[in-house]
Amino acid sequence: MPEKINLVLVGAEQSVLDKQLTLLSVQDASHCKVMCNRTLNGSLDLNHLDEQTILVVNLTPNGSKELSFLETLPAKKAAIIIVGDQSNTALLSQALRLGVKDFIDFETYQDKFSVVIETTKNNMISLVNSTENKRMNVIVNAKGGSGASFIASNVAYLLANEAKVKVALLDLDMQFGTIGLNFDRNPQYKFMEVLESLGDLDAYSLEAYITKYTQNLSLVLPSPSEVILPGEVDVKKMLKLLELLKVNYHQIVIDIPRLIDPVSNMVMQNADFIVLVVQQGLVQFRDAKRWVHILNKDLEVPLEKIILVINRYDSNNSMRISDLKEMVNHDGIYTVANDFERVAKASDVGVPLCQSFPHAKISKDLKLLAKNLSGINFYETKKNLFNLYGLIS
Repeated sequence: MPEKINLVLVGAEQSVLDKQLTLLSVQDASHCKVMCNRTLNGSLDLNHLDEQTILVVNLTPNGSKELSFLETLPAKKAAIIIVGDQSNTALLSQALRLGVKDFIDFETYQDKFSVVIETTKNNMISLVNSTENKRMNVIVNAKGGSGASFIASNVAYLLANEAKVKVALLDLDMQFGTIGLNFDRNPQYKFMEVLESLGDLDAYSLEAYITKYTQNLSLVLPSPSEVILPGEVDVKKMLKLLELLKVNYHQIVIDIPRLIDPVSNMVMQNADFIVLVVQQGLVQFRDAKRWVHILNKDLEVPLEKIILVINRYDSNNSMRISDLKEMVNHDGIYTVANDFERVAKASDVGVPLCQSFPHAKISKDLKLLAKNLSGINFYETKKNLFNLYGLIS
C-alpha cells in the first residue's frame, strides 16, 4: 500500500476551505492526509508537492497572482486543481499553460469537487499498486478502407469497459481521421497545438488537451479545422507525446494511416503489436503480404509482433484463412465477423459497436482480439480491478 496522498487545500476564505473539507468527508479518507493553507506563499511546504500530492487552489477574483506563483514552483509533479471563474478566459488560458489537471468553476464546483478529488486520489493509489505490463498497439489498414479505425475504436472501448483499465486511443490520420465520428466527439484543441505545448506539459497537465469518452477511455484526435501535411509532425515531439501517455494509461491503441513515413515508422517500432487489417480478396491479401515483408524485412519488426485481422470475414468466401497464411507465411491471424447492419447502426449514432451490441458475434470476435493484444484476462480483471487502473481520470 502506498504512502498517504497529500491533499493540500489553499484559499483565502476559511469558510470555503471548511466547506470543501465537508464535501470531501475527509474523516473517512484513510489514504488521504489533508493540509489547509490560507495563502500560497509563506505557509505552503513545497516539499509536499510531489507525485503523490493533489494541490487545490481556490483563486481570488484576481487569480492571476496565485497562478503566477504556481509558475515559479521548482517542480510540477503534483496534480493541480483550480477552483475559479471559468468565464474569465485570461485566467483559464493561464491555467492551461500552467498545466493544471482540472479547472472547476466556483459557481458549480460543489457538484463535482469531491468526485474529481476522489477519482484523482484513487487513481494515484492504483498506479502504485499496478503490477501489469503496459502495452501500446498499432492498427493499420493493409488496404485502404479495410476497417482499421473501426477495429481500433472497438478494441479501445473493450479494454476500457471490460478490462477496466485506462486507455488512450490516438487517431494519427491527420487528414481523414474518423475515430472522432465513431464516438461522436470533436477535440477542443488542435493536434499541432498539443505537440507545440509538450515542452511545458507533464503527464498531469496533458490531460487538459485530451477528449474524454468515458472515465477510462480518452481520445487524442486531429481537429477537423486543421490540415496537417506529411512531414509537418515532428518525430521527437510525437515520441514525447507517447511517453507522457504511457505514464497515465495502461493501454494505448493507435490508428495510423496507410503509409510509412518517419512518424509511423517510429510509432510501429515502439509498438508491442502491429495489427494489419484486411478483407477477403486477392488484392487485399497481396497488400498484406507486401506489408508483412516491409515490416519484417525492411523495418526488422519480428513476425511475432505482427498480427493480421480479416475484417468482415465470411466463411463462404472463396478466399480462405489458409490462403492468407500461405501468402504471408505467417499464422498470426484473427477474424472479425461480417455484420454490416449492426456496424452501420453503430456508426450512424456515433457509438462503438461493442457498446451497442455487446453480445453479437462480431463483438465476441473483437473481444478475443482485444484480450490477446492487451494480455489481460477480462474475467480475472473483474475480481482484481485495483491492480489495473492507470493514473489520470
